[in-house]
Amino acid sequence: MNLKIKEIEDAVMWDEFVKSSPNSNFLQSWNWSVYQEVGLGKKTFRLGFWENQELVAVAACYEMDQTFGKYIYCSRGPILRELSQNLYREVLECMKQYFTTTEYVFVKIDPAIEEQNRISLVPFGLGFKRCINYVQPETPWMMDLVGETEEELMDWCQYHGMHKNYPTYIRRAKKLGLEVKFSKELPDWKLFTHYLTKSSENKEFAIRSADYYLKQLKYLGEKDEVRLAIVSYQQEPVAMLILSFWGDEVSCLYSCQTGAHRKVRGPMYLRWQCMLQGQREGFKYFNSWDVLPDERYTPRSQRYGYSNFKRGFGGYLVRYQRTADLPLKKGKYFLVQLLDLYRSIRYYKDR
Repeated sequence: MNLKIKEIEDAVMWDEFVKSSPNSNFLQSWNWSVYQEVGLGKKTFRLGFWENQELVAVAACYEMDQTFGKYIYCSRGPILRELSQNLYREVLECMKQYFTTTEYVFVKIDPAIEEQNRISLVPFGLGFKRCINYVQPETPWMMDLVGETEEELMDWCQYHGMHKNYPTYIRRAKKLGLEVKFSKELPDWKLFTHYLTKSSENKEFAIRSADYYLKQLKYLGEKDEVRLAIVSYQQEPVAMLILSFWGDEVSCLYSCQTGAHRKVRGPMYLRWQCMLQGQREGFKYFNSWDVLPDERYTPRSQRYGYSNFKRGFGGYLVRYQRTADLPLKKGKYFLVQLLDLYRSIRYYKDR
């Protein structure tokens, strides 16, 4: 196999390829790359990998800044035509050659390839280093959006470990008259950023600037690829959730609570209604995003609360291979590793 790299400018070609791939992910969609490039101002490389005249892989990569110099980040990529060790190896070799003579300190990848799949080890035979910290969730909690009715989905969840009280709480919330809507209105999105900021201050977790989320409305929300879901009780918002609806998967991205009506189980009812919406529209999977893996799933962990909440719906854990870096400037990359080690000790003890 002898691959050639050529940047792609055809959005339809790109998305059709990504959606048909076995490691498809919305973070490699065309409009997500537009959001990164135009919305956030990041230099973007939309790389196509060709064997003769056939497209066999793509990788949307972004120029990123960090303390010791710029690097290339390929979020949930590269995307492969098939999960083949030979193809993966060839694609990574091409990426290495493409960026080797540039100014970048390293290339970072975190493809959606499960740890149990042997091809996930391919990067480590090509000079990539397993990162101390990960970027995208490496242990997401997944549910299958089976059936065509709420009862069928509830049956699947209960069979796959749903907490015994969840169905009661969901029915009670419905009887109380909680309402869920999906909004493309800018005031609603601004309200989300307001409550997200308040949540981050109370619980001491880091968030992006309001502009980061509002631009998702412009570049993704208007195309219905990202949606803001709001649950209200007595016309007062209780909880909000931004989700991606793309390919076969609905993914939870960001959530917040307003602090109102805590006893009505608004966050639980909201997530359940989002699952039902995905089911109605024919999506196959619901990705609840990151949870604690089994070996760290204990009340002592700082992430136990939200992990326990997500796992309570029933489902299964997926383990992706950890983020990997290809050092291009070894001296500077050594400093990067030291900084990552510090951050791991200071902020990410349960990772």
